[in-house]
Amino acid sequence: MAWIKRTFIALLVVFLLLAGAVAWLLAGLDVNQYKPQLEKLAAKQGISLQLEGDIGWQLWPQVGLQLRDVALAPLQLPKETLVRADKIAIGVALRPLLQRRVQAQEIVLLAPQIELSVDKEGRGNWELISEALEAQSKQPPKLEIPRETEEPAEQQVQLSLDKLRIENGLVSYSDARTGKAYKVEDLRVIADNLVPGGEPGQLRADASISGSDLRHPLNLTLDSTLALDEGLNGLRLQPLQLTFTADNSAKATIHLRGYVRRDNNNQPWRIQMNLNASADPLRPWLELTGTEVITRDSAVLQKLNIEASLEGTEQKLDLTPLQLQLDNTTFSGNAQLRNAEMPGLDLSLRGGAFNLDSYLPPSKEKEEKQGETAPSSEVTAQDEQTTHTQTAPETAKPLQAEKPTTNEQQLSAQPVPAEPLPLSALRGFNANINVTLDQLLAADLQLDSPEIQLTVDNGLYQLQKLSADIYGGQLNSNGQFNARAQTAEGQVRGGLSNVDIGKVQKALFPSEKVQVAGEASVNWDGRTKGKTSEDLQKNLVAAVNISSKELSIAPFNLEKSMCQLFSYAENTPLPDRDWPAQTSLQDVRATIAVKGDEVKVTEILAGIENIAMTGDGEIDLQKQDFDFALGLALVGESTSADGCTVRNKRWRNRPLPLRCKGDFDDVGPGTCKPDSRRLDDLVREELKYKAKKKYGDKVEEKVDELKEKLKNLFGR
Repeated sequence: MAWIKRTFIALLVVFLLLAGAVAWLLAGLDVNQYKPQLEKLAAKQGISLQLEGDIGWQLWPQVGLQLRDVALAPLQLPKETLVRADKIAIGVALRPLLQRRVQAQEIVLLAPQIELSVDKEGRGNWELISEALEAQSKQPPKLEIPRETEEPAEQQVQLSLDKLRIENGLVSYSDARTGKAYKVEDLRVIADNLVPGGEPGQLRADASISGSDLRHPLNLTLDSTLALDEGLNGLRLQPLQLTFTADNSAKATIHLRGYVRRDNNNQPWRIQMNLNASADPLRPWLELTGTEVITRDSAVLQKLNIEASLEGTEQKLDLTPLQLQLDNTTFSGNAQLRNAEMPGLDLSLRGGAFNLDSYLPPSKEKEEKQGETAPSSEVTAQDEQTTHTQTAPETAKPLQAEKPTTNEQQLSAQPVPAEPLPLSALRGFNANINVTLDQLLAADLQLDSPEIQLTVDNGLYQLQKLSADIYGGQLNSNGQFNARAQTAEGQVRGGLSNVDIGKVQKALFPSEKVQVAGEASVNWDGRTKGKTSEDLQKNLVAAVNISSKELSIAPFNLEKSMCQLFSYAENTPLPDRDWPAQTSLQDVRATIAVKGDEVKVTEILAGIENIAMTGDGEIDLQKQDFDFALGLALVGESTSADGCTVRNKRWRNRPLPLRCKGDFDDVGPGTCKPDSRRLDDLVREELKYKAKKKYGDKVEEKVDELKEKLKNLFGR
């Protein structure tokens, strides 16, 4: 065993000799003499390097240099510190060190602080450095070492990024234009094999992100295999995975594989990447950013996935193919992003079935019902105690004092001014959008094969095409919205042809009391202008034309109403028969004028068996009521084969008044009744005619007598 002991002693002696040699080298090599050259080298790159502490040596875990209290700033603004680090350790290669040459291999930054800011003019404080670096060569910087007497050859300190490590880093960002600020804290980065032109290396990083728009801190984790091209003119990701998580269950992942490269400093960067990004679940991200989204269906907005192949330059980037998945609907197509003087977007997508209504806010009626059915019986013991305390006699006076004053009531009664339209946000970009779906559920309507083509030209939105198959018919519409001026202007025109109006009525105005059946065609032309959404509604002016060959309306029976008019006029009994609770109309035509919330039907023309119907009316969308004045004229002797017969020819081809009036929620068979006031005039005229024919010159004497007989005819 003696040889083991001798071998161990020999190794120990060799180690001590090597340690002594290194200590002698370090003691004899004063690296502080390189501080001026380091600062000059940084200045050539447009960087103000401030080494406030001494440069020292470290022996463990690796031989290297230590720089303390290091600060970087733009050369033009040396007091505007951009980067500050408590300590920077630079590991050096041992073999060159034995030859009295310093070759850096690893850089470690402890507690670096990076302060990024954007001024009110939109210029970042880092741009001065980036512009200076862009103008310089990307070759690794070198320092000249003073010649030693025994070393005739020139020696160098070589700086490279074989390995990089950052511990406890902090990156802060603020924007003076928006007032927003963000922080990246606890930044930890570990990277190796980062020598340009070398083998791919590993990069790992994690940090915590907080900011003005984040309700919870966001945790970031990065894991990548990457390689740098010679001259730092390229970066290859093989691949990169970025993960975001938060305490509220928000999670997102981004996968990238490809490269960013340019031929030389004067050429634009070329990008070729495969992207896969996913946010699942999606709703926590909305809550994280403070976006309150209440949808009709709480099961939507659960998943978002994007897959694309990116290729192009920083000026024009193609995403072909492009696939988007929102919940259970997948969209496929392509896109192009343009970053010229005015940003632009070209987007073409085709998707399956999509239920837009599920993503819209709940209707007011549903919110009111939810408010009415809210559990009011769930009262805690503390609530009960508070209730009893408030109703006690000794608390009556404080309760009265809490009542709002007259001024407060007046302030609360004042209408809240409407928010102006975000017109400036609608300008400053161009777009060409084309989206086609297999099926779309929107506004409670089912649209088959819908297609929309929209172009945007710096605030001018032009709806080139909106088409769809809808309930056996066809929808076609176009229009534009001009947001270039201080007041927005919009117009729309289009039509529906041969649509099953019954299905439309069930979808838009479902009612157990009123049913409409048949095919109809509708054409519209409208325009509006305003600075708020309320102005757009108030200033809406539109003309609508409706036509239908056959239309059925229930529960109204206008033929029965017509026979009631004849019965009243001729004082004859109503035919004894079963009247169906519906009316069949032929050749229906209607002209409608829309002005704000008011809808006026200026003309109605229709046929009902042997009856010709004319009329007009009004619909108040705000009050949810209607009032129509109709005229029913008999063509022939009978209203129909089994209807009522009119022998007096003077009642034929003569419109008899009918009035349909009521609320949308209170419609029934009695909604349409004879208009007694208008009918009175007709009856008086008829009686006057009969009296004059019978009595001749004595008709005036009989008029007063006939008026007395008519006084109680209609129960008035």
